[in-house]
Amino acid sequence: MNPGFTRAALAVALCVLISVPAAGIDQPSIRAETPDEVNQRHARVADRRKGTDTICHRGASEHAQENTLEAFRASFELGADGNEIDIRATKDGVLVVFHDDMLDRHLEAYGDVSDYTWEELQQFRFRDPGRFGQQCRIPTLVEVFDLHRKFAGLMHLDIKRPGLDSAIAELLTKMDLWPHVAYCNTETGGVILRDERFQARRYKGGLYLDRGEVFPEAIATVLKKPGDGVIVDDPRGVAIALGRKLGKLSKEPVSPRKIEPRKPAKLPTEEELLKRLLDADDWDHVADALPARMISGARIRARARAAEGLLAAKVSSKEAFAGLEERVRKRSLHRDWMYHGFDGAMALRSLILLRAPNATDVARFALWRDDPALEPVIDPRWKNPRSWTDFRVKMVIFPALEKCPSAATEKLCRDYLALSDDEASKLGPTQFEQAGKALMAVSPKLETALELMKHRLQVVRGRAILDCLAHANEPWAREALKKSAPHALEYRAPE
Repeated sequence: MNPGFTRAALAVALCVLISVPAAGIDQPSIRAETPDEVNQRHARVADRRKGTDTICHRGASEHAQENTLEAFRASFELGADGNEIDIRATKDGVLVVFHDDMLDRHLEAYGDVSDYTWEELQQFRFRDPGRFGQQCRIPTLVEVFDLHRKFAGLMHLDIKRPGLDSAIAELLTKMDLWPHVAYCNTETGGVILRDERFQARRYKGGLYLDRGEVFPEAIATVLKKPGDGVIVDDPRGVAIALGRKLGKLSKEPVSPRKIEPRKPAKLPTEEELLKRLLDADDWDHVADALPARMISGARIRARARAAEGLLAAKVSSKEAFAGLEERVRKRSLHRDWMYHGFDGAMALRSLILLRAPNATDVARFALWRDDPALEPVIDPRWKNPRSWTDFRVKMVIFPALEKCPSAATEKLCRDYLALSDDEASKLGPTQFEQAGKALMAVSPKLETALELMKHRLQVVRGRAILDCLAHANEPWAREALKKSAPHALEYRAPE
């Protein structure tokens, strides 16, 4: 191991370890309201609280990237009353809205929101930004709160880290938003939960985990339960059941920004990237002491970056494909889930997106792997099967396969969809919905849609309905809905 690399990695690791959000950082400016706007808003909020409310989980994420201003706006346009909002703080204390503990699932970045300043965080691009392209971005909490003032929307505050409650409560007071807060998570709600201005509501139930939100029977069942609200990913089914009309979805970003052209990054050569990727003499060594664990994590991330560099360089050599496959098969062991197998995950993602000839075979190997070598890194706090420890690698497979149409991809998806619940749970966190989504993406046709709408699991059937709705302007999708889910034709938003 290079001594210079060791010292540098340890310095970075310790800086990340001790960094905490700074106190007293000014939030973005708050828009002023007229007295009439305030009165109308409060009257609308009170009206929403009188009946059954519909809350969108991370916004209407079928229509825009989750936890963005556009997803939250889409909720209101499609008849919802509000949104569940995931709150974090940047390294310099700016409150922002983002769900995951790690940035890499959505962004071209590694680590946690709190590892970066607000200015740094804005530089990272979304991997799959959706319909709003480069305008897709992480919003500040002030922006999200202001959007909910505009629509007189209810809010479920999901505070992802302890110690943020006082700053959020102060912002609620400044923006006159306490009546909007209908739900708040109990673990980190702190002073918000104890404030007499917090008027808590209670959910009847949730419909997003099994896609019950697109089935009239499931919607009717939950609406009959005691409580005040329903939480969904897509609000259209519940809105229709409550007698609401769907509005038109906006096509422009909520708050357009100037996009500066990016200078193409100068990539290392393929040879240099492969050298970094294969610098893995420690892959099966489990570090114990904290400094060694942080150094190991830094090396894993360096290999992950090399794998993504090979994707950016659009390599096609046998040597590059062989190197990526080796990194998947010899993914790194680490006691911290943020690092464990991360180099293998990025290598597998790159291998699939590069359309390597062996990519689907390697994906199948990784998905079905239950490796005894995982024993030293299993977290005893969780009582999951051993194979779940490799979830970082397993969870990149189906999203990547969506962009890799082939007969082999279809077979892999169908083989997974044919598993029983018990068989799938032995392989890792179950991914039936993701497998169905990937199959529809690579085989968008009537026969595939009808096949998925007959699957034994409601979550797969529901996902197929949502995917057909997303393609409702195409004859095959409309025909599938007419044949297997005619009620869902009502869920089409006006053009």
